[in-house]
Amino acid sequence: MSKVAEASLRVLQMHIIWRDTFIVDRPMTGSRHGTNDFLESTRDRIINLPPYIADRFTRRNDQPDPLRIIERASRNVARSGYGNLIRYQFAPLKMANLQPTLSRLRCPPDALSPEEIEFAAGEAQELGNWIEITPLLLLHKAGVGIVEYLATLYNHREGYTPDEAIALVRLGINPQLLCLPDEWHSLLPPNLADWAIHCVVDPAPGHHLMVAGLRDLSHILTARLKPSARQRRLGKRKKDTMLAKPMRPLGSTTVVLEEVDPMPGGNFAAYVAEYAGPLRGIGAMDTYYRERSSWIVERELTDNLSTDSETAVYLLGNSELILFNDQLKPVVASSRPRLGVPTDDLVVLYMFMHYQVLMEWTYLQGAILRAYIQRLDALVASPKPQRSLMIGTLQGALADLVQYQESITPYANRIEFLERASAYHKLDELGDRFERKQEMLLNYASEYHDYRETRATEFLNWLACILTGAALADLIHTMVGITPEQHGLYLATTGGSILLVLAILAIVQRFL
Repeated sequence: MSKVAEASLRVLQMHIIWRDTFIVDRPMTGSRHGTNDFLESTRDRIINLPPYIADRFTRRNDQPDPLRIIERASRNVARSGYGNLIRYQFAPLKMANLQPTLSRLRCPPDALSPEEIEFAAGEAQELGNWIEITPLLLLHKAGVGIVEYLATLYNHREGYTPDEAIALVRLGINPQLLCLPDEWHSLLPPNLADWAIHCVVDPAPGHHLMVAGLRDLSHILTARLKPSARQRRLGKRKKDTMLAKPMRPLGSTTVVLEEVDPMPGGNFAAYVAEYAGPLRGIGAMDTYYRERSSWIVERELTDNLSTDSETAVYLLGNSELILFNDQLKPVVASSRPRLGVPTDDLVVLYMFMHYQVLMEWTYLQGAILRAYIQRLDALVASPKPQRSLMIGTLQGALADLVQYQESITPYANRIEFLERASAYHKLDELGDRFERKQEMLLNYASEYHDYRETRATEFLNWLACILTGAALADLIHTMVGITPEQHGLYLATTGGSILLVLAILAIVQRFL
């Protein structure tokens, strides 16, 4: 890659989806009824959250444009698994880059004062650096989910340089300046320091500034999905709701380059070969893309998973890069009347959401496997494993994972994409790990209950020996003529008979 080629690349319009995958802890029950009601019970809880706007069950005409288009793509691409999901859209929020302020003050994010936070917000407002983000929540019936933050960025006058584009993509993985409306602010717990959130400032009604990352917000939202919160008494009358901290979500990102300068032609391979370094840097959020070895760039940018002529899709670790070429505008113009959407932007959203939906299923599959591995570990760690819980957990795993074995989409090209994405993320190894855990659990349960049955049999054997000794003593009493009035002799004969039978049993067990 030449420096001239790198300098000539500009990003005019891009979309970023920051994704946090999480596992919801559910109470394990001996039947499948507790897991079948997960989506329904969680939906009742989410609808009561202040940021909630709509979900898949909302009337289509009442759904916001992003949710309606994404739901349409999800239903069309992965119809077989669509019934196992519920997608929600929440109130938008804003984010601004905090790095200029931190560099000027030479301090970490948690050291900013309220005045400095307000100054950074005012500076972002003057420069127009606030980014509006649309939060979406996706839940699967297995007790896993994904929080997605969708942002659209454009600079049609000069375009973003590769370094500027990388800095924008990295905003979602580091603590930044967030501006929350009242709906989101009401979700914040009182113990903010425990949730990696620093200094909430309220400069104006409906605007709450805080220094935190999007993943911190996802962490709080995940905690709100749990059935109840702990109550801590502060006095005789006051109570403080304390959220229990769930497991930290796992992050990933999808970067969509809708318009770049120069635009790729029909030959993606030639274009990528020329701009491989900056393209991989943007997709992989790699600020040191210039220093990367050529074999890494070649390995990751020579495998285009797209089956569409106007799109290229590359997997880059925990991020994906979607690149459109100059055929996009004709395709959008022909697709818009067929789709019946009001704007070209929604057509583009529908197009790249095809691959985004498939990646969602890839991450969901990995989360489901990890969730059941954790549940199997919890069953093994319990002091008294119950067969009903184990059978219910294994039934749940089979019911939730069978669809991935049979594929969730009827389209051959989508099936191939899922297979290649699953292989790239090594889900087969995770599946093998789950099967080994499952076999270990079954062996453990079998040995545990065999042990209990052996102990019960041993107890019955000793009890039978005692009864046999007592019967032998009665026989001796009758033959010899010992009566109960002869207390000493009667008790000695009874005890000696029982000890004799127990000794015979011990000798037999020792030598057999």
